[in-house]
Amino acid sequence: MTSMKLHLDPKKTLVMVLTALVLLFAVWLVSPFFRLTDATEANGRVNGYRLFLGLMIMIGFVGKSLWDVLAPQGLAKKVSNTKAIAIVAVAIIVMGFVVFTIARALSFYLDSSIASDASQFLP
Repeated sequence: MTSMKLHLDPKKTLVMVLTALVLLFAVWLVSPFFRLTDATEANGRVNGYRLFLGLMIMIGFVGKSLWDVLAPQGLAKKVSNTKAIAIVAVAIIVMGFVVFTIARALSFYLDSSIASDASQFLP
């Protein structure tokens, strides 16, 4: 019985770990929009900047990943079909998360705007 050992390239491992850390940082940036009770009008501007930065990091990740996979093979190194499918699937999941986050933030801003308007016009 032979034991299979997994040999990881240190450079590839470092790139994967840094990519995961950047994506986790982006998720942390947009996290206030999942705890809407913590988001208040006073810190809405700061949360707006956090939301923008987090979403831009995620969209940049998706763009870079798709470019690496779908770029003409003369410009980029060849990627296996399995890896290409996996990266496209991850990109679709991240973009779904981006759309969901934008919908949550838009809902928060619209609700707070309606509440602010209602409080100004109540007798």
